[in-house]
Amino acid sequence: MSSQMVEIAYEPLKRIVVRELVKYDTPQQLVNALSFIMKMGQPVLLTWAENMVFVSQPIPPSDMPEEYARGELYIASISYAPMSEFVHNVKSGNIEMPVIDVSRSPLSQELAKFLKSKLDDA
Repeated sequence: MSSQMVEIAYEPLKRIVVRELVKYDTPQQLVNALSFIMKMGQPVLLTWAENMVFVSQPIPPSDMPEEYARGELYIASISYAPMSEFVHNVKSGNIEMPVIDVSRSPLSQELAKFLKSKLDDA
């Protein structure tokens, strides 16, 4: 009986295309802007890396299978704000949103660096 080895290949994304960037001055402003989504019953999870807090709305790979197969991910919108230190929750008034530290993800690090470079734009 011979066992055949399975090839495992790591192929990171080659390109991320962001259609809209929405900048906020503070994490609290970001939470206020997203609060209506939470009130509609949709969970919101903020992510943090490279002193940036953000939430993205990716276009599902199933909606763009050819692009995803080429290593491209399309994101409809990213809302972001500077946040120098990681905290588990961002609170604004009576609204609190959880934050997850994604700083170990090379992809998230690159995305956060890109967002940081956009802070002075507009």
